[in-house]
Amino acid sequence: MPRPEREQLILDVAGPVFARGGYHEASMDEIAKVAEVSKPMLYAYFGSKEGLYVAYIDRTGRELLDRLVRAGRVDGGAPARLRARIDEFLAFVEEYREGWTVLFREACSSSPVAREVAALREQIADAVRRMIEAAVAAQSELPGAASDALAHAIVGAGESLANWWLEQRGVAREDVVAWYVNLVRASVAGALRTARRPR
Repeated sequence: MPRPEREQLILDVAGPVFARGGYHEASMDEIAKVAEVSKPMLYAYFGSKEGLYVAYIDRTGRELLDRLVRAGRVDGGAPARLRARIDEFLAFVEEYREGWTVLFREACSSSPVAREVAALREQIADAVRRMIEAAVAAQSELPGAASDALAHAIVGAGESLANWWLEQRGVAREDVVAWYVNLVRASVAGALRTARRPR
């Protein structure tokens, strides 16, 4: 098997192991066994367990960001793009449960790897901020701090909602998308009312 394909296979195997026990509990022996490679080969490819972990987070984060960017290209204006991005985000969480679990765990930790996840989170918040500003440009101008704060609040709410949803049984993704869309719209409308209020 060519090295690039084997690396992807190893990352596929590593995800559930990291998601189940976290970085410290994850065993390189277990990952090597399930991937059907030798432990020295793992180290030859990724250098260390941390290197493997970072590679997994990087691949998962890039996949999430790429999907959100592609979803933002749909026709139909700001409402359609908002719904498409939220649907794509929750589709990612549903399809890559292990990847989401690892990303979110690192977002809440203080490990060195958390800095990489924080940078990804900042990119997503920046994309949300630009989406908000484009959506309200014709109605009113939000102060920069307001749109930035709102973007971070929306990202945080999405993370919490996704984690809640993963614990539920029988809650349709379409329903969660609708709830999140309504939450985002209400948040933006509230921010606009505040911006228009005389000071």
